Amino acid sequence: MPQIVLLESDIWGTLVRAVKPKGIKGKALPFTVSLDVEAKAFDAVNKDALLQAKITEAASGQYKAYMKVMASQLKKHDAAYQKAKTQKDADKILAAFEAKFKSNTKIFSSNAQKAAQKAWDDVKKTKAEYREYQVKAGIGLALDGISLAGGVIGTAGAVATGGFGLILALYGVIKTLISITMKLYKLAIDADKMQKRVTKGLKKVQKSYDKKRKELSGAKDTGKAFINSILGADFIPSLTSVKADNDQYKSKVQGVDVASHKMAQKLNQILAQIDKIEAMPEIKTNKKMKVVLSKLSSATANLIDKIIDMQGQVSKGNAFNKATAVAVKELETLEPKKWKYIQKGLPLIDIVLAGGDFSKAGEALLGIATAAAAEADKQLLDAI
Repeated sequence: MPQIVLLESDIWGTLVRAVKPKGIKGKALPFTVSLDVEAKAFDAVNKDALLQAKITEAASGQYKAYMKVMASQLKKHDAAYQKAKTQKDADKILAAFEAKFKSNTKIFSSNAQKAAQKAWDDVKKTKAEYREYQVKAGIGLALDGISLAGGVIGTAGAVATGGFGLILALYGVIKTLISITMKLYKLAIDADKMQKRVTKGLKKVQKSYDKKRKELSGAKDTGKAFINSILGADFIPSLTSVKADNDQYKSKVQGVDVASHKMAQKLNQILAQIDKIEAMPEIKTNKKMKVVLSKLSSATANLIDKIIDMQGQVSKGNAFNKATAVAVKELETLEPKKWKYIQKGLPLIDIVLAGGDFSKAGEALLGIATAAAAEADKQLLDAI
């Protein structure tokens, strides 16, 4: 199902800004609050700012309570870490904090998801049209993403590591984005399949008409009985099927359109963030990171190009959908004299939204982002 992201944050980055630990170090821990929405409900839910605000507020309440506890825990354990007399004692403190971190995060993840889902269920009760929609609140937060390290006692924080930390945070954002990319890709595949069904149905309708074109030319009779006598009893059911499939196709194409524009915006933000990281002193003088970031920038730009291509196909898909809707409306009159589209030929074209190179571009970006994070992680740990 299409996904609407309501809230994104880096838990570890927020804790660091609040506490400014000198001994305990960690990696970015991104989390998201999202709604998985069936295609037919996507536009309605996506445009309902009040609904999204209520669900976000519900999850945010859990997030704020959790962050307050974790900030207190980090402050306490970091102070103890700095006072440790031996590295062994310091490592025990680090292990204790990591255990607390994981247990509290697990509880938060469950509570935040329940709160978001309850907020949706409450809104659904007050809005009749929402009751038929399938919507599920989700939390993107991996416990195995919690990774801590401790500096050598007395030397923590001596080296500038901001650039490496930002790369790790950026990796979390890209990983979340690629998950959305793959969902968009699957939605596009569904749209492709539906478009093929519409085209197949149109071909069947056109073929039936072409066989009896002469008999229908200039015909004065109208109505279901007349059409059935000339074109057969399956003509009208075939037309009804085309109309239903075309309505579904419209919904799926709209879903692809909205999601692809949002993705393009996110990717442009990622490019801006890469530019910012590349300008940092510790990155400027690091040849390995400069090479990796250059590849990451190119891969991001490539995925933007693929999305632009998809948006071009979306425009063609919308045109196909509108032409089909007009043609079907004419045929539904059951008055052959008004059948202009089928006389000229119904819109039988192929629209390809889900090109394989789109998903490959997303996978390539994730691969390079993973390599960048691994290199930044190594150098970050070396630095501290």
